[in-house]
Amino acid sequence: FIFDSFRHGASAYRLHPTRPICKPSLLREWLPLSQNQDKFIRWACGQTNLPLVDAGMKELLTTGYTSNRVRQNIASVLTKDLKLDWRLGAEFYQLCLADHCVAANFGNWIYFSGVGGDPKNRHFRTVSQAWRYDPDGIYVRKWSEKLRDCEDTEEVLRPWDFQKDWFAPIVPPETQLTWKDREGLEKTGRISN
Repeated sequence: FIFDSFRHGASAYRLHPTRPICKPSLLREWLPLSQNQDKFIRWACGQTNLPLVDAGMKELLTTGYTSNRVRQNIASVLTKDLKLDWRLGAEFYQLCLADHCVAANFGNWIYFSGVGGDPKNRHFRTVSQAWRYDPDGIYVRKWSEKLRDCEDTEEVLRPWDFQKDWFAPIVPPETQLTWKDREGLEKTGRISN
């Protein structure tokens, strides 16, 4: 990312900073912040009601750090689900990260949002990701006070189906499951084993 930062200079901060090297240009449509400010604020404050994303934002706001896996899930919700400009996320992280490096931060956001030289659609399904990488819900429980005492991991993954006072997620919850996990949920009523 440092090399790309030097190579592209100030253009790295544009909405569409570079042309893809080997794939046709896939221009992404971003929704205007002026009409979606409430969604951005909920995302930034860790109030999306998606447990993994909210836990990650609370960790970021509290410590100045998050793991790369959690960062990718957070970025996915902002750019793929909410369809907000990736630069909002990069600038927010710039303010919050204790170990901020401009090239690494902006490079990662360019990469993940699919506007750089490798324009893949990296859409993470945050509930499925939580099940794969935090199968016991330890991380989410650590950062989510409302889920800390839940005994059933399924409740930690999908609290909107278990807790009456849990508000609906910022995006339809079914969009946060892989097809395999959605199929399992329909058959058994559970994602976890």
